[in-house]
Amino acid sequence: MKKILFSVLILAASILMSFNFTDHASAKVKKVSGYITWYNGVGKRGADGKRLGHWDCATKMGFDVPRKGTKIRVYSKAKPKKVITVYKYDVGRMPRGAVLDVSPRAFRALGFSTSKGKIKGHYYYKK
Repeated sequence: MKKILFSVLILAASILMSFNFTDHASAKVKKVSGYITWYNGVGKRGADGKRLGHWDCATKMGFDVPRKGTKIRVYSKAKPKKVITVYKYDVGRMPRGAVLDVSPRAFRALGFSTSKGKIKGHYYYKK
């Protein structure tokens, strides 16, 4: 009886996991890891022509260029682990290992002072 119950639980779990993976795969989510840095682009025009706000960001030129206005979820790997949402309206050159530039306000929202300069993290967006 215990073997049958265990088998049923394993089967149910595998079915639930397959739905979860199918949903994730159909969304075509891209993950990019590296350093998150900050730059003071607020009020300036981004590469996509929009005047940049506090929750807009720049991706690394020639490395990852999502469509303009793409919603990007940014995660810091350092403690405290925080998550913010920014929108891609700029591209630029960045230091080695950096993958995303955010405004000073967005950088502080990740839990760090701008004196830190860069933090390890990653970001996700739907293609």
